[in-house]
Amino acid sequence: MKKKLSVLAVAVIVTSAFAFTNKNKALTFCVKSGNGCVLLQNKVQNPGGIQVQHYPLGAGKWNGTQAGCVNANPQTDCITNIFLIDN
Repeated sequence: MKKKLSVLAVAVIVTSAFAFTNKNKALTFCVKSGNGCVLLQNKVQNPGGIQVQHYPLGAGKWNGTQAGCVNANPQTDCITNIFLIDN
C-alpha cells in the first residue's frame, strides 16, 4: 500500500511540474501591425508586457498558420487585447 501511495505521490508531483512549465511556454502569436497582421514568435503572456491586439488561436478563429495570420483582416480578426513579453 505504501508503495502505491509513493508512486501516486510521484505522479502528482511530476504532473504538477508539467502544469507549471507549460504555462510559460513560448508561443507564436498573430498580432496586428500597421495595416495587417503578422506573426510574433517566442513570446509569453504577461500582464507586465506590452499590450497588442491579436487574433486568438482556436476553432473558427486563427488556424495557427502563417498564411492564416497574414490573410487575416486587421479590422475584424486581430482585435483581442493581450499583453506579451519576450520569453
